[in-house]
Amino acid sequence: MLYIILAILVFIAIIIGSTILVYYHKFDYLMIRINEAENNIDILLQKKIECISRIIPIIQENTKEKDFLDDFSLIRTKEKDHFEANEFLKNSHMDILKIIGDYEKLLKNKDFVHHLEDLEDNDEDLVASIKFYNDNTVEFNHLIQSFPSNIIRLLFHFKRKDLYSTEKKEIYEILKK
Repeated sequence: MLYIILAILVFIAIIIGSTILVYYHKFDYLMIRINEAENNIDILLQKKIECISRIIPIIQENTKEKDFLDDFSLIRTKEKDHFEANEFLKNSHMDILKIIGDYEKLLKNKDFVHHLEDLEDNDEDLVASIKFYNDNTVEFNHLIQSFPSNIIRLLFHFKRKDLYSTEKKEIYEILKK
């Protein structure tokens, strides 16, 4: 009888240990993918800063907008997280697109067009990296909320991650319920 109880306890310990191991590896795998996406986003945000920095002087020289995005240089000095930097750069990009509507002669400037194409290419890559980040983050946050992985979260102190777009936040809130 004692051997049966001992065997049952060992079996339960193996099941619990296996469950912890499986879910820990799921968390670890998602963390690696999220970190990879964050690194890619960081590189692409830096490249976007460079692209916009090259476009601003061309706009200032070829338009009446001599103080166009004068505060842009602050992005390099201020400590911003990826979310704030992305929002700031997205707004700056929109400002550039708006000014093209007012000054179509900018499209005749080969340097401007070249830098604008670089900016658009960068933006496509950035959107893809943000989607990759958000997809993995939604899955990670789902694991944090669901049983039995929420117990593993408590054991290893995993914390919920933020998302980039409000669209994904709404989807996550729906999935959470």
